[in-house]
Amino acid sequence: MVSFKKMCKKVWKSTVRKSAGWMSCFDPTLSVSCPKVTTEMHERLNFPKVELHLHLDGAVRFDTLLELSQQKGISLAGAKTVEELKKVLVTHEPANLSKVLEAFEIFLPVIRGDLSAIERVAYELCEDQHKNGVVYFEGRYSPHLLLSNDYPEVTASHVVAAVKKGFDRGEKQFGIKARSILCCIRGLDKKFPQLILDLATDLKQLGVVAIDVAGSAHGADEQYEPEVIAAFKEAYKRGIHRTVHAGESGGPKEVMRAIEDMHAERIGHGYRIMRDEELYIENFVNSKHVHLEACPYSSVMTGAVPLDWKNHPIARWAQDDVNFSVSRDDPTCFDNTMLSELTLAHKQVGLTIHQLWKAQLNAARSCFLPEDEKAVLVKLVEAGEPPLP
Repeated sequence: MVSFKKMCKKVWKSTVRKSAGWMSCFDPTLSVSCPKVTTEMHERLNFPKVELHLHLDGAVRFDTLLELSQQKGISLAGAKTVEELKKVLVTHEPANLSKVLEAFEIFLPVIRGDLSAIERVAYELCEDQHKNGVVYFEGRYSPHLLLSNDYPEVTASHVVAAVKKGFDRGEKQFGIKARSILCCIRGLDKKFPQLILDLATDLKQLGVVAIDVAGSAHGADEQYEPEVIAAFKEAYKRGIHRTVHAGESGGPKEVMRAIEDMHAERIGHGYRIMRDEELYIENFVNSKHVHLEACPYSSVMTGAVPLDWKNHPIARWAQDDVNFSVSRDDPTCFDNTMLSELTLAHKQVGLTIHQLWKAQLNAARSCFLPEDEKAVLVKLVEAGEPPLP
């Protein structure tokens, strides 16, 4: 487990360096935060919601972290209250990708290896989603990175089972449906992608619906490691669904490699496809086959796009009727909810309420549920269509 953690830090530091040039266009004095959700907006956004790009290990309640920290005697950078913890973990300034990534190493130690805590996180996430009108979501995580040397008996399969247990409790109590996506991490052990693929294959009964790969591009060609490509090609053959982080720290080449080399059905983020108008038009306007998982607030906080809400990629995507959705990425790092994210997309980016609903319909149609369950979800979202502006 130690080697995995060291490798992750190496990958994260590389990501920060690669993003430095793009971040330099930001005004460091400019502050931005998630908008408050008014009663009016809550009512206008009262349609079924679907969230596809959500990192389970980045979606932990602050009070839960504090409670676990106190129980285990593990410091959270000295934070003793929720407000203090938010100051430590939450990113409020653009161009601060390093802070976003470093936050995980502050709070994950209180969860790693603890199956009870992992189940609790999954269950509480269901409750929080329910309060925001989410009816279905997919939580992604790398189970191996939730292991700990302090719990040598706990395996990656145990982690997935704990998540399933929490999701099942959430579904029973709140009527919400949740599934797991297992993540590879670029730059780790060469055997890691195959391990993730085999887990996803073997643990379908535990609610695993797909695999993902996260991490930054390497080299001018923005090539994925051969082992990652091989795992995704094999996933395609096995009928395992595939989503790929691309076009966040990398550019259009990375997005196209994910689609062409790895059979990606969905792209996590994908904003920088906009640097190549021809590729954008060909692959996302003329064709609706590949879904884009947008996380607007995260995209600015991590330096993926400049702080210019009116010209954010999703404004163009909505205008062009692209197959995209809106998600939060890592709410523990951004203190955002689905309602605040949609409010931001409406108030600051300029999407209409109907366009925000269409994003939910896109998400429902692009989710990784079996076709019969997907059809039920699509009908549920369709029934909540708001009036056209």
